[in-house]
Amino acid sequence: MAVQTKDLIVIGPLTEVTQELKMVNSVDQDAVEGGDYNSVKIGDFGTYFDHLIDADGQKVGEVLGRAEAVYQRESDGHFFSWYREEITLPDGTALYEGPLDTTQAIQGGITRAPIIGTGGAYKGLLGLREVRVANAKLLTDVKFVFFPGYEA
Repeated sequence: MAVQTKDLIVIGPLTEVTQELKMVNSVDQDAVEGGDYNSVKIGDFGTYFDHLIDADGQKVGEVLGRAEAVYQRESDGHFFSWYREEITLPDGTALYEGPLDTTQAIQGGITRAPIIGTGGAYKGLLGLREVRVANAKLLTDVKFVFFPGYEA
């Protein structure tokens, strides 16, 4: 599944489909199945379990994640969330942990986040996770790019 292109390992493009999404309100700790991105407040968090699907419709990996709204930028109202994702790919595993402009993602912009290989063929490699959000349960143009020779 992974393609090595000029010393890059590229997995994708894939489609990411949410199998389970639960959002928790920071005020009363009520859990809501499915959730609503448009009513997020600082402190709200969510957990999700996604399947990674290739162009042939086959499941080739999984993403288990958690995101918490941590900041709203005053100048434009964008929300930022802190994410932690454990990613299972065909030849190994990776981890993403860090901030993401959630508003930009929800508006359909391509987002890129650093990842680190944690097992298999990607162990110790640095890379990027690239994605475009189609809607709350569907991510498209998902790519994972690892940079051989650049290790953590």
